[in-house]
Amino acid sequence: MIGQVLLTVVPVIVVALVGYFYARRVGTEVTAINRVNTDIFLPALIFSALASRQFDARLDGWLILATAIIVIGSGLVALPLARWLVVDAKTFCPPMMFSNSGTLGLPLALLAFGESEFANAMLLFVTTNLLFFTLGAYLIGRDVPWRRILWSPVVLATFLGMGCGVLALPVPELVMLPARLLGDVALPLMLFTLGVRMTGGRRADLRVGLAGALICPLSGLVVAGLLIPWIPVTANHQALLLLFAVLPPAVVHHLLGETYRRDPEQVAAIVVVGHLLSLLFVPLGLSLGLAGAAA
Repeated sequence: MIGQVLLTVVPVIVVALVGYFYARRVGTEVTAINRVNTDIFLPALIFSALASRQFDARLDGWLILATAIIVIGSGLVALPLARWLVVDAKTFCPPMMFSNSGTLGLPLALLAFGESEFANAMLLFVTTNLLFFTLGAYLIGRDVPWRRILWSPVVLATFLGMGCGVLALPVPELVMLPARLLGDVALPLMLFTLGVRMTGGRRADLRVGLAGALICPLSGLVVAGLLIPWIPVTANHQALLLLFAVLPPAVVHHLLGETYRRDPEQVAAIVVVGHLLSLLFVPLGLSLGLAGAAA
């Protein structure tokens, strides 16, 4: 298990470091790159992932609700801590709420629980993703009208992909194949520009990054631990929720930080340090979840 955690986390860090050292040597402006990623590549990734998933409203309801409670509860736990750290809550709290449920959570869930629970892991990813690009976008850019948020490409791609999945609508390969090709660009480019953004970091950003890297998994673990005994889900579902609760902040956070000018250097520090410390917290969450599933 530790080996798989390393194989999942280390490539994330390596790609970010490539961006960091490239920018240190050559110098790179990422604002335009991030805009293209947000408008084209990331929506394509979201649509292609959701349109191919099968949904079951009766079985999925509790997992969706539990995921939403963990996301929102983590933000409520982090809010007073942001004030104590003297950090803008709109910069600090969203990374505490929305974890890396895609590039890190999905492969870890597949390894730990197998194919039988992978569809549920995808559901947790979908729920977190939708909340991030609606509630998260509003929290980060509170002065931005709701209409602009709801009509953004990532939200439209989420609803369109979910609609195709829920209604079991077949998507022609002439549509799906280009979407997959474009979507394959999103995550590596996101990691690369994350490393570029770190070149502008300050010592104060690293302090905030370390605090966020600790608070994110701990707040999720606290909320999940209090919630799980009260919801009617299986032991495997409980283990899955615990795993997702301790994941580090999502890489995509620095895209919205860039878009809405919310201290992108601090956000990048939180994401990078969070992934480093996930080498400690992910095994903890897996151990707690697997022990509960085996009991």
